[in-house]
Parts: sequence; structure tokens; C-alpha cells
Amino acid sequence: MKKTMFLSCAGLLLACASGAMADTAQTIPFLTQLLPANETPPITDTSTANVIVWVHVIRDNGGNITSGSVDFDVSTRFSSAVTVTGLHIHNAPAGTAGSIVVPTDVNGGANSIAVDATGRVRIQKQVQVPAPATVATIADMIANPQNYYVNIHTTGNPGGAMRGQIVPAEMKIVMGLMGVQNEVPPTTSNGSAVATVTVLRSKDAGGNVVFAEAIFNALYTGMDAASSGTMFTGFHIHKQVAGVNGSVILNTGIAGGAAAVAIDPSGSGTLNYLVPVAPSDATFVAEVDAINGLFDNPGGFYINVHTDKFGGGVVRDQLRNTDSATFQVSMLPANETPPIVGLAATGTSAVSIYTLRNADGSVAAGTAIFDVNFRGFPAATTFTGLHIHDGPAGVAGGVTINTGLGGANTIVSDTGSGNVYRLVTVSTAAGILTLNSIVKDASQQYVNLHTTVNTGGAIRSQLALPLAVPVVLGVAANASPILRAAPGSILSIYGTNLSQFTSGLQAFRGITALPTSMNGVGVTIQGFKAPFYFVSPLQLNVQVPFEVTAGAATQPLVVTTAGGASATFNINVDALAPSLFIVDAASNLGAVVKNSDFSLTTRTNPAKVGDPVVIYSTGLGQVTPAAFTGVLLAPPAAGFNNTATVTVTIGGQAAPVIYSIGSPGFVGLYQTAVTVPSGVTGTVPVVLKAGTATSNSVNMVVQ
Repeated sequence: MKKTMFLSCAGLLLACASGAMADTAQTIPFLTQLLPANETPPITDTSTANVIVWVHVIRDNGGNITSGSVDFDVSTRFSSAVTVTGLHIHNAPAGTAGSIVVPTDVNGGANSIAVDATGRVRIQKQVQVPAPATVATIADMIANPQNYYVNIHTTGNPGGAMRGQIVPAEMKIVMGLMGVQNEVPPTTSNGSAVATVTVLRSKDAGGNVVFAEAIFNALYTGMDAASSGTMFTGFHIHKQVAGVNGSVILNTGIAGGAAAVAIDPSGSGTLNYLVPVAPSDATFVAEVDAINGLFDNPGGFYINVHTDKFGGGVVRDQLRNTDSATFQVSMLPANETPPIVGLAATGTSAVSIYTLRNADGSVAAGTAIFDVNFRGFPAATTFTGLHIHDGPAGVAGGVTINTGLGGANTIVSDTGSGNVYRLVTVSTAAGILTLNSIVKDASQQYVNLHTTVNTGGAIRSQLALPLAVPVVLGVAANASPILRAAPGSILSIYGTNLSQFTSGLQAFRGITALPTSMNGVGVTIQGFKAPFYFVSPLQLNVQVPFEVTAGAATQPLVVTTAGGASATFNINVDALAPSLFIVDAASNLGAVVKNSDFSLTTRTNPAKVGDPVVIYSTGLGQVTPAAFTGVLLAPPAAGFNNTATVTVTIGGQAAPVIYSIGSPGFVGLYQTAVTVPSGVTGTVPVVLKAGTATSNSVNMVVQ
């Protein structure tokens, strides 16, 4: 019999934002590949171009788009030297020529772009969306993208050299803490790196990936010439698990010889590369497999940097899921210290924070995405900085997370309106301290946009309002609506102001015990610290400590955050309180799986009489050998942790119990294996009894 676990107990992931705002910022990516064969009429040529269209919009509180900006990011592979005379979005479905609706300033004459014989150029342009008619076009483009295409024009093909219909894309951020110890074999370099990979994919109506992009960003340090070499000779994503070398799947193009990249003499620097994935690629199938893998199971892939001294790789790490939150903010001159008068500028913006966690729940590294829509500045304003600073409202604090805007990277807006969209990998000590503060209480940080006129900051906003005191409204066994718990149970706590930031365990590494504090949130039950599975503003999932006294009428529960301590909420704790997991509330379908392949029993995948099935629950109390509060149970090789005797009925018939144990590798989760009895068929109730306590009834399907 298999004795493993098929589902996660981290809990329901909820969206997290700062306080409600009148206007909100949103960025929507689209992908396409431009081909001459897509032109009307088709053109015979081997040129291609991969395109990301980033649509940045401001929405009012009704969800209507009021203004926006469109960023074009085009990577060309022309078959020969050309002169680009146009880059636009047109309104028409595939096979039809349409009118220009979003033009860039690439429009011929002095605004042409010369491309040399390599055929390669990266064109990045931003277009503002101020007029009502254009806003309506953007709204329609978001709703009906199949009716819009990107077209690039040249002197040889003034009506269009290649084009492609845009397809909306989904985005995910994965990260890795790259170290020498992860190489096979480990290297002797002094270097390390923090990597962020932004993964974008577009799918057709059948769910197949048609276009994708992987944007690589890595901050490296300690790569001195003596220990690491002088040139980077590779920067890749490989398909393989930890401890095993695998083949390259996604390649930035860094290689030996002329394609090598110099390591900064200081040993510290940044690597930024964009890897497009499109059907014209010879390795498209393998690349799509990697893209889908990064969305579904990033731990099956590792990111690796190679040097001339360590050709097999100098630092690497398995890629990891991150947790995240987005803070919607309204940046204003009046928020500056001191307030700025006479400037009618605004900045409806979103700041997204992605983090990797240490085993204790603290932030190990992170990524910040700034999405700042500035409006109302004078024409020809030069923007010289965009940062997160430490400091509460009314206080000017130091910069801790810097987008790099400024110096040679200033932005000049001819209209006084635009968007700044920047991704920053955070690995400095100051930046990590700031991230640890943000996840606990984001009111202590602010985002600030600087100009040449207002060098100390032109518009600013705190990331969030100060935390209010948490309020507990109710509790439930995480598996079902049963309102009693046992020592060791998984418990959901519902309320308001329970956490600033949403986190599960997906971003943790090396965890052998659940943290007793997550994002500055603590829970005590009868004074004992409760370990966490999940935190969010409206829900916490914790384990009831085994030390809590069972059998008393009630036990006090208190939630503490940076906003203060909640009022005491009393909960019922019994020695045993079995509660069966529900996977579909509408049908009351229970978490009952076939032992043969651990697939969920459903109407289309029913169990049969005589089949062994496994039922998942919580609330079965202490096990033998004893478990410890918050500590993951040992793997099966170490032996099983048996529960007290249980009985099970399926369809009212006694189901012979094969075993009942604490689930190996988990906390507070139990699995009971039984044989489906004869005489039952259809959708039938499942009930588990432990001692004198009876569980909730859930449904399973028997053929």
C-alpha cells in the first residue's frame, strides 16, 4: 500500500493588497511572433521577430480603463540588412489588412531604424493612451486581442514586412539562490548569485502554448578573477533535479569565444537576457516543455552560470516558486516630506513583491516589480529615480530598493505622462531587511519617483496603511465546517487584518518544521505557539499544538500582528475531533483517492467494490510513535506513526480498515486506508469515527 500524500495543506491562496483605492494600476502582457508569411498578401522571406506588448492601464473603481501606456519590446531576426520605417498595432483579424490604432514614433525619415547585416536589433518603444477613442481601442484590444496585430514596416516592404496577431500571456516569477555548493561537483569559486526568471506564455483556444518568453535576471557577487575566471561562457536553464547535471533547455546565448561576456572586474554585476520561444524555433517542443515546467514544477529545473574557469557551471540552484503580494498605491506630491505644492501630478501605481523564504519564514531574497503610471507632470520632465525607501509617512528615509532609473538611464517624458515598469532582483542586505519589514508591516516603506526639478522626490506613497488590530471572527477545521479541534489538528482562523501579506509554504526551502511566526503574525492557543501553514489578511491556517489541553470546554486563541493583539477567541479542543477533507464543496466530494495511483475518486473516476482507497482527514490526535508540534513526520523508511483505532463506513456499510497513520512528510494530516465494501454503488457517504467522536460526512463515487 502507498502511504503518501497527494494534496497540499497550505490552504487557499488569497489576493493581498493594501487598502482599497479609487484607481488601480494593471499591466497585461501580450506575445506574438512576426512572420512575412502573415502579411496580406504573404511575403516570401525567412525574417522573424518576437514581440512582447506590455499594456499598462489605469482603471477607475468601476473597472473602466481611463488611461494607459503601451510598451513594445521587439527582437528582430531579419534575413538581411534593412531599414525599419514603421512599428504599429493594427486593428484587423488574421489575413486582413487593418488601420493603425497604436502607432509608435518609428514612422520613417529621421525616425527610421537601420538594421545591419546580422538582421538583429531590439526595438523598445512606449506609446501613451490619452484620448478617449484610444482608451476605447485599448479596452477592445484587451477584450478581443484576436482582432489586433503588430506590424513592422521596412523600406523594401513599406506596407508591412512581417506581422503577427497578439495573444494574451500569463506571467510567473521564479527565483533561485545560486551557490557553488549546488554544482556537481561543487566548485571553489567565491561567487554566488540571485536569479529571477520572468516566464510568459500565450496559449491557443485548445490550451497549447503558441508563444513564450523567459526573461533572465541575475545579480552576481564574489566572482573575482582568481576564483571564478574572467568571462561568462554560459547562462542557461537546465532540465534536471538537484544533484544531477542535465541538458540545456533555455539558452540566453552566452557561450564561449566571441559570445562570451566579461565578468565585471569588481566581481559583482548584473546579467539580463531575454529568451523568446516561438514555433519557428527548431527546439520549440523542448522549450515549451520547459516553459510549462517552470509554471507547474520549477523545482525540476535549475539555472546555471558558466565561466571560462568552470565550463560545467560555477554557481547554480533549482528554480523555486515565490510568494507574492501587490500593493496598489496613489503617489502624490502632497505625500512628500516636505509636501510639494504647485505640482498637479499623480501616480496610480502597483508595487508587487515576490519573495523566497528561509526555513524559519524570514525572507532570503526577493524581486520587486514597479508599475508606476505618472500623469500631470510638465512637458519634457526628466525622471531621475524610482525607489523604495524605509520610513513611515511624513519621514524621509534612505533608499533600500533601487530600480536603476537615473544617470544614463533617465527617462524624459515629452507629454508629462507615461509608465515606468521595472523589475528589480533584491539581494543586498539592506534590501532583504526591507523585504522582511514589508511582509510584516508595509506602512513602514514608501515608493518615490524623483525628477530633475524635485530631486528629493516628486510623488510618493506609503505601500500600505498602518496595520489595524486583528479581529478573529471564527474558526473551523481546515477540512470541513466542524467547529471542534484536537491537539495536532489543522485549524483555519477567519477574520480581518490577520496579516499584511499572503504566504504559504511554496517559497520555503529546507523546511523540516513549520514556522511559529510568519510575516510577523503569531498565534497562541492556551498560550502555546501554533505553527503556520498559511497566512493572509482574511485567513490563517495553523496547527493546534499537541501541548494544548484537550477535554476542557474551551481554550483561548489570540492572534498578534504589528497592529496589535486580537481579543481572545475561545475554541473547543477535544482529544479526538475527526474531520474529513472536502475537495468540492458544491458536491461535498471528499478527499478519497485510489491507492493504486492516488487519483481522486470522482464520477468519471469511480472506485470499485474491493478497491483499497485512502481517506484524508485531520483531528485524529496524537500518534504512535508520538509526533511533535509543527515537525514534519518522518518519511516511510523510518516507520509509520499510527493513529488510535478508527472505524469507517462507506454508504452505511463497514469498510475494513487497512491502516490509519499520520501522513509522512506532513503536519496535522492523517490518511486512513480502507477497502470499499460490497453492496454500495453510486455517490455514497463516507464517515470516520475515532473513539466516541464522529467526523463530518463526505461523498465518494463507487461504481
